Parts: sequence; structure tokens; C-alpha cells
Amino acid sequence: MAVQVAIPQGEKKVTVELTVKEAMALGGYRFNDDPHLRTDARKRVLDSLDKTLLETH
Repeated sequence: MAVQVAIPQGEKKVTVELTVKEAMALGGYRFNDDPHLRTDARKRVLDSLDKTLLETH
């Protein structure tokens, strides 16, 4: 069963500033010396998304 979800302002662009290592971590690379790198980068992306969505409300 296919479910369609309407995302308000789904075409609006979000800008997030990441380091090269953070972008690589989100892309699947593992950095054993910094295991929290991916988690921290993901939090940055989600925070930016939250700010963008809350701007309209």
C-alpha cells in the first residue's frame, strides 16, 4: 500500500554548513577516532530543518 505524505514547503531549500568530514560521515564513511561525528552532523541537519520549518509558523 502506497501512502502519500504532504510536506509543507517541500520544495524550499535548506542550507547547512558542514565540514568535509561531517559530510563524509553522513555519506557512510566511518571515523573510528571520532565515533560521534555522524551523530553530530545529523543533529546539525535536523536543527537546520527545524529552524526552516518553524520560520513559517
